[in-house]
Amino acid sequence: MERKNNKTSKASSKRKNNEIFNPVSQWNIIITLTASDTDSSNTITIPKELVEAKIFPLWGSKRCKGLLKPDSFEMVYLYEHHSKVTTGVAMKKDEHGNFKLYGLPSVLGGRPFKTGDVIGFWWD
Repeated sequence: MERKNNKTSKASSKRKNNEIFNPVSQWNIIITLTASDTDSSNTITIPKELVEAKIFPLWGSKRCKGLLKPDSFEMVYLYEHHSKVTTGVAMKKDEHGNFKLYGLPSVLGGRPFKTGDVIGFWWD
């Protein structure tokens, strides 16, 4: 994931670099998709423990605290490696303390993911 100032853009010089996936990076978030991630809910769930360990250390305390408030959200910008498109999605804490990314189908470009598929998020 990568924070950007624009909502959706083709890959450009604004990206830091074009690093490929590093399987041993401490910042990777690897998720096995569940039925709720692949249904028509338009969301994907990232467990609280992964967000706290791998995203919050990269954010300032004000941004982290803001996301923890009821009914608040943070915009995060995801660069989809295959399409080379950056898209803004909302991240919000759910009723179980986990975090949901809203709008993920627009990032995935209509690719048919199914329950049990594994996807990865990483920073470059």
